[in-house]
Amino acid sequence: MYRYHQSAGISTEAMHQQPDTYGREGGFKSDNFHVRQMVSPSEVALMVEWMAAEGWHPGVYDAVSRFRQDPTGLWLAGLDGVPIGALSYVNYGDRVAFWEYVIIKPPFRGKGYSRRFFRGKLSPAVFKDMNVGGTAVRSMQGTAVYESLGAKAAWYNRFFRGVGTENVINQGRIDNDYPVSLVSIEKVEFELLCTFDEKVFGAPRAEFLRHFISQPEMVALAAVSHDDARESVIVGYGCIRPCLETYNDVGFSRYIGPLFAESAEVGSQLFTALVATVPKGTCYYVEIPEPNQNGMQIAMEYDLELDMHSVQMFTKGNWGMDCSMTYALGHI
Repeated sequence: MYRYHQSAGISTEAMHQQPDTYGREGGFKSDNFHVRQMVSPSEVALMVEWMAAEGWHPGVYDAVSRFRQDPTGLWLAGLDGVPIGALSYVNYGDRVAFWEYVIIKPPFRGKGYSRRFFRGKLSPAVFKDMNVGGTAVRSMQGTAVYESLGAKAAWYNRFFRGVGTENVINQGRIDNDYPVSLVSIEKVEFELLCTFDEKVFGAPRAEFLRHFISQPEMVALAAVSHDDARESVIVGYGCIRPCLETYNDVGFSRYIGPLFAESAEVGSQLFTALVATVPKGTCYYVEIPEPNQNGMQIAMEYDLELDMHSVQMFTKGNWGMDCSMTYALGHI
């Protein structure tokens, strides 16, 4: 646990003084359930540990990226001065928001705290005219928690697990039927990357991308083609980063995503190049929308193991996310 927080640049000193620390900050009232904003990276790190315990494989440095992107969307729930739950969402401008995690520790589940937490911070009254999207465990679809938000299922995702090998096919190369170059994402114009990302994701998120692709140990590649005027055109990009297998593991697994591509050929080329960076014997994870049959085909070709199902939900319908070009969700 200590090794993880050291590598992510997060102090763990506050973890050993949770009741006193939270009480002094005035967020939790004695003998009741209370919610307040997180105020430090160490509190975000606590949420990441809970996520790892749930088997969600959060990125090692995601806590820092999330805190820098939108610290106003990070909330902690407590009971009698002790933290028992966490909630995370990110605002992308004034039109859309994306909830990422809602966690109540196992001993406190089934007591109504999750519903109160969710309604208090993700209710229609809070977001008003914004479209709120997010991913949930499939078994939670239709529960009172999500019904209170007005979230409806748009499609299902499949979460896969693979293992690094020395025998990665083609090492990220394809034939001349669709010749594109894979380059470090730092070599393409950031504005062009943002334009491509918005076309697939459906909402602008330049500030998020700036922090995300700069994470330590991130491998981020852009697929670049050339038009008749020999101008470089981005036709896809993909990322892979270290993630937690469990919160007390010494080594790290890998998480692929986002991976966006204009065609199956480019999606496959990017996926192969990213998988080629995974050390032999190391686990990697990828979450693919079921409607993207080309993405499902890639999972079959790599003989990936199905780990779990999830459901993509929105309060006002899909805001424009293009499943056909989404070969891996970002999960942040």
